[in-house]
Order: sequence, then structure tokens, then C-alpha cells
Amino acid sequence: MTTLMLENGADIRFIQAMLGHAELSTTEIYTQVSIKALKDVHTRCHPAKLKKASEGGDMAELQQMLEDEED
Repeated sequence: MTTLMLENGADIRFIQAMLGHAELSTTEIYTQVSIKALKDVHTRCHPAKLKKASEGGDMAELQQMLEDEED
């Protein structure tokens, strides 16, 4: 549940208080579990994918990827 909260933008200080952790470092352990989110960002933003989209002439796809990252 904590990992899902982090992946969906919950503040880590709120999670720390909710779990009753005295030290933030204890709560930060949960941030390391969220590798899936990191891999998703890597897949979407990797320069090779951006280069491929721009070379393929699919500027609409490239523009959409950039707009998605702004959100």
C-alpha cells in the first residue's frame, strides 16, 4: 500500500507520520521498492526512443511523449 501511495504522488512525510516512523530514513526504504515506476519513466524517456520517434517522422508521437512528461 505504501509503495502505491508513493507512486501516485503521496508526500513521504505524510507516509512517515501515517506509519509512525520516527526517522525519515525508515520510511525511505519504501522508495526503493518502487523500481517499476522508475523503469516506466526510463522506457518512456530514454534518448534512443526519442531519437527513433523523431527520425521516423512521427512528430505527433514525440510531441505527445513530451507533453505526458510535463504532467
